[in-house]
Amino acid sequence: MDELRKDPTRGHWVLIRPKGTAALDNGCSHCPGAETASGAEIAAYRPEGSAANDPDWQVRVVPESNAYFRIEWELVREGVGMFDMITPRGASELILESPRHDDTLATMATEQIEAVLWMYRDRLVDLKKDNQIRDILISRRHKKPGVPPHHPYSRVTAIPIVFDETRRELREAREYYQYKRRCLYCDMLRQEIGAKERVVTLTSTFVALVPYAARGPLEVWILPRQHACCYEEWITGDSARDLARLLSESARALAAGFEDPGYEMAVHTAPNQKSRILQGDWATIRDDYHWHIEIVVQPERANRVGGIYVNETPPEAAAAALRDAWPR
Repeated sequence: MDELRKDPTRGHWVLIRPKGTAALDNGCSHCPGAETASGAEIAAYRPEGSAANDPDWQVRVVPESNAYFRIEWELVREGVGMFDMITPRGASELILESPRHDDTLATMATEQIEAVLWMYRDRLVDLKKDNQIRDILISRRHKKPGVPPHHPYSRVTAIPIVFDETRRELREAREYYQYKRRCLYCDMLRQEIGAKERVVTLTSTFVALVPYAARGPLEVWILPRQHACCYEEWITGDSARDLARLLSESARALAAGFEDPGYEMAVHTAPNQKSRILQGDWATIRDDYHWHIEIVVQPERANRVGGIYVNETPPEAAAAALRDAWPR
């Protein structure tokens, strides 16, 4: 049985997973017409009257094969002497973003990207009904080294703990709020919009910027200008269209101006507030946390010294280069 084990010296979790047998590659199991090979669909957008698992879908959600986290497993928390262990109950899903096998964010129509963003919302709402799920990460990877080109998908990972990076973000946001009684991200947005030098583009709804302490060249954050801690509670028709346009433009800027590098995109949103372990969990999260999207270009090339990121491209220069490449 797989196990989540906590390292008490660093406070982070490690998934211990005995090596299994890799799945055989028998062609793309995610293209229309191969629905039986990808497993029964969890959700889909399809024409009215179309049956589940039929090939006429627009966006489709399927279980990930050889998943790290499974909803069928029983959640067990136990102490192993001084150590803590939790079984990896949760969910590992793939959101198939388009019926077209070769689509990318740079080639998809904005209407298709908008449909994907609505599916993000639907999966977050559905999975957060389960009180044993504490945190959910939605991410997508473009051109991962060593991985052949594949059908475009986003990955949904739901787990019974809080991701280490999310926990650090929540702690910093909470401490800032406790001291200043203001949202850290809202303050950052006001300063960045005023300064302009790291802003890539600005709409009535969102800001796309290179963060002040970017971890690497071309790192971009997309933040809603209106405060909200949860993606799924904030997204609306107008905001989904605006965000779809921004994601399309960012992907096209990277493709046209920087030779289409690989990147990782992640939605940073509040954990499941229905799942509380300690009294006071998430007490001020609606005021102190601010959902956003982070895009990190070629994360595998990140340069670090003793855990400190080393970025040789000043964020101000990266923002200027992105503005020049941004679709007009």
